[in-house]
Amino acid sequence: MIDISDISFNYGDKPVLKGVSIAFESGKIHGIVGLNGSGKTTFFKLLAKMLRPQSGQILWNAQPITRLNTAFLETENYFYPKLTGREYLAIFKQSNPRFQLDAFQAIFALPLDKLIEYYSAGMKKKLALLAILKQDKPIYIFDEPFNGLDMESAKILELTLRAMTNPNRVILIASHILAPLLHVCDEIHLLQAGLFQRSYAAESFHQIESALFSELEARWKDLDQLL
Repeated sequence: MIDISDISFNYGDKPVLKGVSIAFESGKIHGIVGLNGSGKTTFFKLLAKMLRPQSGQILWNAQPITRLNTAFLETENYFYPKLTGREYLAIFKQSNPRFQLDAFQAIFALPLDKLIEYYSAGMKKKLALLAILKQDKPIYIFDEPFNGLDMESAKILELTLRAMTNPNRVILIASHILAPLLHVCDEIHLLQAGLFQRSYAAESFHQIESALFSELEARWKDLDQLL
């Protein structure tokens, strides 16, 4: 379990996370949903130890979380120039003994021997995902993983995430688009105004859209008369 207590983080004098406390149960896929600027990426970078909080603590199974605990797929991944996909994957040490590139390649169908600079956005996302899957970690963090994917690739990602689930692992996914999370997550947590406002189990997913957009819909009532 990930146990987070009173995490705060500011960019300069701008507070982004304001005393966040939440727990993420192992064996589940947890969605983090919020509008752009709600702090999702900052929250994930704190979990991945890429940023340090101004206050609070993050524990994994009652011990301080470390980079060794986490694998992090960022929204935009950096690829060294003049590398093929196969050369990129070779950079990452394989710690997952079950990972078999040939088996994944039969599904992902990437041009591994071509330069990455000629890949589409969806191909680059799948290549970065393969690098993550080479690692055997208890915590996997995916920041906007469905961005840039076509329908087939999005389905492959959904099936992959489901296959990764096990009782000793936590999977976290952030998205500013709700629909993909509804298909893959066991719980969804709403991040607004620097705090987690509410957590939803699957039977309550239908309430999330109203919580996200109630303020917008109220403002729209004043505008629709102008159209």
